[in-house]
Amino acid sequence: MDVDEARWLSLKRRPGETLRAGLERELREAIVGGALREGVRLPASRVLARSLGVSRGVVSDAYGQLEAQGFLVTRVRAAPVVAPRPSRPDAARPEPPPRVRPPRYDLTPTTPDVTLFPLNRWLASAQAAARRSGAAALDYRKPRGERVLREALADHLGRTRGVIAEPEQIVVVQGTSQGVDLLLRVLRARGASRLAVEDPSHTTQQERARAHGFELRPHPVDGDGMVVSGLEADVALVTPAHQFPTGSVLSGERRRELLAWSDTTGGLIVEDDYDAEFRYDREPVRALQGLAPDRVVQLGTVSKTLAPALRLGWMVAPDELTDEASQAKRLLDDFSPALDQLALAEFLSRGHYDRHLRRARGAYRKRRDALLAALARWLPELAVEGVAAGVHLLLRLPTGVDDRAVSADAEKARICVPALSAFRLTPSDDGGLVIGYGRLHESAVEPAACALAEVIRRQ
Repeated sequence: MDVDEARWLSLKRRPGETLRAGLERELREAIVGGALREGVRLPASRVLARSLGVSRGVVSDAYGQLEAQGFLVTRVRAAPVVAPRPSRPDAARPEPPPRVRPPRYDLTPTTPDVTLFPLNRWLASAQAAARRSGAAALDYRKPRGERVLREALADHLGRTRGVIAEPEQIVVVQGTSQGVDLLLRVLRARGASRLAVEDPSHTTQQERARAHGFELRPHPVDGDGMVVSGLEADVALVTPAHQFPTGSVLSGERRRELLAWSDTTGGLIVEDDYDAEFRYDREPVRALQGLAPDRVVQLGTVSKTLAPALRLGWMVAPDELTDEASQAKRLLDDFSPALDQLALAEFLSRGHYDRHLRRARGAYRKRRDALLAALARWLPELAVEGVAAGVHLLLRLPTGVDDRAVSADAEKARICVPALSAFRLTPSDDGGLVIGYGRLHESAVEPAACALAEVIRRQ
């Protein structure tokens, strides 16, 4: 609490009440009522006196009375602090929240290792961008995003993912989650109602689709990605470069089928390119958008490559959708934080992003290789699926084993690992565990695999 925050003290005296008594009463009522909480530092007597237009002696006397009554704690040459309030014997004390112990092994899929974040380079980029942009970047901005970032993204995506886009076709969003939400709003307003999704797929995407009134049309996934035959929908949401959670890649034949479906029916393809930069055995498959930019919306993010807390992503859409997406963005939150956008543009243009990706790929590849070797030692009878990409893989469980029960038992052993069934729309007997290794340091791989094997063998 400072002098500005003290202006709520009206100091309205009651009949027959002195200034000191009135100030003492108002402060006491604020403490008892909870407006001034335990530990709040009050203004120094001189500061509060000037703010209220009274003598310093009035404030000092009020503070002294409140200290004597146990409401304040004062120290020499320090502002008074609100004292802890003893609870009444008859008052029901709220139960403290249960202490949640962190997992011994966090095998959550899709989570990156944020300790790899190149903080110094990011701060240097942010500082350079802020200096160059000046005060204008602090004002209201356009919902589509900063032009300099959209130009940098168009160059980067064209070079690394084969995306065909002009800066005007890019809308900067707060991660893939907002990109999907924006797009579903626009498409629902256009009359779309049926959304084809991979089964299994990320549950949050399913929840967003239902929230916007879409009818979900689940399509099974095999080693070649989503099965396209029999597709009847207005929109298809796919993860072709690295399917979540199975880890398969949409084959060339399936890609052609999906594009043919779009060409014949006019259906829109939404490509969630969430972690395509992380491929370890070969160059990543190019973006589907580059084959049909007028029929595919490409969604990307730096949540997996840099850090989720940055909340920076993009949507590359056909011309007729970008204006509507920008309008939806304006209604949601006006625009994404401009300084962060400018920092990312600087980060890209300086080559820091490419250098960070090379470092992160090396770290994740080592963890994946170590995890595969450990699983082969401790669970040699179980199959591991998923291409060498991303930060997760799929461990298949024997037929008849309840993967949700395994996941629950693992949680009791303080191992966080979700069941494949948790991502399904259609029940299936094919169970498994979706194991993330993004936050699993190489030194923890072996004990984590051993502990997980003990849980599985108890089933």
